[in-house]
Amino acid sequence: MANNLVHLRLGEKLIKEIDLIVERETFENRSEFIKEALRKEVEEHRKKELIESLRKKLGEGKRLGLKEPAPEEFEKIRERVANKILKKKNLL
Repeated sequence: MANNLVHLRLGEKLIKEIDLIVERETFENRSEFIKEALRKEVEEHRKKELIESLRKKLGEGKRLGLKEPAPEEFEKIRERVANKILKKKNLL
């Protein structure tokens, strides 16, 4: 997959924070750190979408007389579904 160049402006304070993290962690440079941060944000956004979709489906199930799983079980189901979809889209 080809990489596209994206230009963005960041404040000096944020750049300094990024540089400190790059220096302390295993990132090669600022770009690698920013790419990883964006990947994580995209993953979180997709997880939120999946949770909302599951909640809608649970609401439909309630109308059909199905019980909602306990919070712990719901979390396990959510994680399995989210991971399956993220793997399918090569994000994990």
